[in-house]
Amino acid sequence: MKILVADDEPRHLRGMKNLISQLRPDVQVLIAKDGSGALELVRLEQPDVVLTDIRMPNMDGLAFLQQLKEEGLRAKVVVVSAYNLFEYAQTAVRHGAYDYLLKPVEAEKIENLLRRIEHQLVAESKQNLEVEEVRQRLHLASSAYRIRLYLAWLSGSLTAAERSELEEYGWLHGSGVVIYSELRNNGQSQDNYESANFLSSLEKAWTVLGEAVTVPLNTLQEEGLQAVTIVRTSPLTEDQKFAIRKIASALKSEWADAGQLTHGVGPECSALLVDAPQAYRVAQTVNKFNFYESWNGVIFQDELCHSQALITLTGEKLLHALQDEDAGIAIELCKTAFLKLSDGGNMEPLIMKENASLLLMKLKSSIYNHADRQAGVLMTNGAIRDIQACVSYGMLMSFIEDTLLRVHNAVKQVKLEKNERIIEACLNWIQDNLKEELSLERTAEHFFFNTSYFSTLIKSRTGKTFSEHVTEARMKHAKALLAENKLRIYEISVECGYQDTKYFCRVFKKVHGLSPEAFKHHLLPQRRAEE
Repeated sequence: MKILVADDEPRHLRGMKNLISQLRPDVQVLIAKDGSGALELVRLEQPDVVLTDIRMPNMDGLAFLQQLKEEGLRAKVVVVSAYNLFEYAQTAVRHGAYDYLLKPVEAEKIENLLRRIEHQLVAESKQNLEVEEVRQRLHLASSAYRIRLYLAWLSGSLTAAERSELEEYGWLHGSGVVIYSELRNNGQSQDNYESANFLSSLEKAWTVLGEAVTVPLNTLQEEGLQAVTIVRTSPLTEDQKFAIRKIASALKSEWADAGQLTHGVGPECSALLVDAPQAYRVAQTVNKFNFYESWNGVIFQDELCHSQALITLTGEKLLHALQDEDAGIAIELCKTAFLKLSDGGNMEPLIMKENASLLLMKLKSSIYNHADRQAGVLMTNGAIRDIQACVSYGMLMSFIEDTLLRVHNAVKQVKLEKNERIIEACLNWIQDNLKEELSLERTAEHFFFNTSYFSTLIKSRTGKTFSEHVTEARMKHAKALLAENKLRIYEISVECGYQDTKYFCRVFKKVHGLSPEAFKHHLLPQRRAEE
């Protein structure tokens, strides 16, 4: 409690201050030497109780009481006077005095006075708290009702009585604009924002344009927040559009920690009461195109030109690109095709996603013989689930790029495994046909390959040319036949595919360092030992 003592007599002033300090050591006691000084302290310090003399210079006690009343300054004023005159006491009470005491004032009277005031202050504090709680409840109930009324109006479900009530809102009869706002959760803690703060922030920001009301459209913060703001303003000029973009940019920065904030601005309303519901639906639709980052988070209805573009990229063309060594070719094909399809951010985002899903499904069909089953599952999941979860063009392109990289790796791996099998089959075929004419052209034709590609494939996978493999296989077979010692040299030459025995002998010597005859003699001791 804070008490002010006002008296022009220093002795009485000190005595009253000391008495109160003894009775209530925890109470703050202020002093004033006249009425004007007391008034200034009441204005600055707002004491709970004022004990004032009735006769003081500059401003007496009664004038002091009257001034407090006029200024609405609330304090319990106790008039302390040496004059036992009924008309003084009557006038003091009429001016709002709490009590009237005669000097000299005894300690017991001051104690009783302070106790009564303390009890009354406690009761008043409790009453004020209850009144404030009731006021808050009424305010919340009133706000909730108004929100429900606005939502019914925007959705077209007003009753006749509600329509009549809404028509009483004079500002809705003027022109204006409707702004749909969406705060998309970034997946972080919801502690970053509260619905009430978000709505308040929007309403305060858009009020720069004119009288504004922001209405919440959902309360599930896990999915982000949506709201619509109705603003009474004159028809939008280019300067006003610039101002809206500036406001949107500031709001975007303010709520960056909570998520991505975007806005759709509906068509101008000549009469908000009539036109706002349709403008709200248009603004909500327009905002969907903020899927494209190129709009910078705010789109005006008259800026959007709905596109009829078609995608030209096929699954077969994309597969052909994916079979190249560099996946970048396929990725660039996709980026170019979807950039063209987006048509500067005017293509319906749902159509973008549908085209992406369809392309992956076509690609899945095309890679049936070129990749493993897991790659097909990857694209099916992407087409059905992951693409629909993309909330921006950038996210969609990143997902497609990631998918193409993984599919490219799968195609590459299958291609490598297939090449390995082909090389193995080729070497076995050479082994089984050593006696035949084994040319590169004939072998490539047998395996349905281009001769040049087949030659490169064998060299890259084994490190040896086709001719080197043929020679190696024939020389190995020649050694085995020489070791058996059942055939003559010219017969072994024919069995190994050489019709010219002399040429066979030259090749054998070049490979093994010995002529076929010398090799037979070299093995003679070994054969005798085995016999």
